[in-house]
Amino acid sequence: MGRRTLVLIVALLLAGIAAFAVWQFLSNVEEEKEAELVLRAVYRVSGGTITEGTEGSLVLSQERAVASEEETRFLPENAIGSLEQLTATLTGRVAAGPISNNSILTTEQWVELTADIKPLAERIPEGKQAITIGVDNIQGVNGFIEAGDRINVIVTLTAPIEQIAEDVIASDTLTAEELRALQDELEQGIISRFVLQGLPVLAVGSEIRADEEADQTVTVTTAPVEGGEAVEQVQTGVLTLEVTPEEAERIVYTFSSGTVWLTLVPEDFVPVATDGITRDNLFDTAEELGQ
Repeated sequence: MGRRTLVLIVALLLAGIAAFAVWQFLSNVEEEKEAELVLRAVYRVSGGTITEGTEGSLVLSQERAVASEEETRFLPENAIGSLEQLTATLTGRVAAGPISNNSILTTEQWVELTADIKPLAERIPEGKQAITIGVDNIQGVNGFIEAGDRINVIVTLTAPIEQIAEDVIASDTLTAEELRALQDELEQGIISRFVLQGLPVLAVGSEIRADEEADQTVTVTTAPVEGGEAVEQVQTGVLTLEVTPEEAERIVYTFSSGTVWLTLVPEDFVPVATDGITRDNLFDTAEELGQ
């Protein structure tokens, strides 16, 4: 065996011994660190966010609290650590606020139901009615409207356009002058304007606004279960409004005749008279519009 070969073999042996020593050292360090870890049983949210007011018994029955183990130094205070504690904490209580998916459940997230839930009909003032409308997130202020807020209703009328389109289809031929007249009529038929302002919101989805005379009112969400999966509990695009009979008629006509947008207004909002926006005044300034 040559000298060079012998040197190479010795070098390989030394490298192997060094690698083994490093691996052994790292393994010992990892074992020591794991020995220092103190794990504790906790429960995490499963199946999506738990909405405010959700009954704890509903969470238990749907098995939306899943057992897990976490290192104690990273746990929040009052983390629920056993099935017995979980059952005792959630039974007869509701979520004090939204609890995001995969969050660790704590005792502070649940409060007792201390006030009776009044039917919606008992919250409607004399001479008023409740009417429900539906809008998407864009036209409905991105879901920021809550029970107790006030809103304005804007409509862009489109019914004249549909009527003009029908007239065009029904006609055989149109002269250039008739086409220009038709175009003018089309442009004049489009207008965006406030229809109603300062309407009180009684409820969003199934969440009713708080009773001003009660110390605390919690809305309980009891979504049904179909096929083992929870149905969406709150529809933020469904609003129930407090209106007069005449306002109810205006709302029905508005939603039947055009495209509707909502605006959210502050508590001290005062309705403002407007003339609406058409193609002719779209680019006018506020002074030119007389506002």
